[in-house]
Amino acid sequence: MDTRTLCLEKEGHTYLFQYASGGEDAVIEAMMRLADDREVDFDWMDAATLTFQVAQESAEEACDAIRTDEPARE
Repeated sequence: MDTRTLCLEKEGHTYLFQYASGGEDAVIEAMMRLADDREVDFDWMDAATLTFQVAQESAEEACDAIRTDEPARE
């Protein structure tokens, strides 16, 4: 299983998120819940930044899958 890790260090705290391919929705939901919690310093900009990174990773994985499925051109 391919495990991905996102890490954000902010104001003396480290926010670490690990998820497997296919678990993007769950990790984004976890970040949204954390951003909504007023007792932590993780805010909506942090969630947006990390969500963008999740989207980039997913897009790269999809492109890689398409490239490996293409037949060789002659």
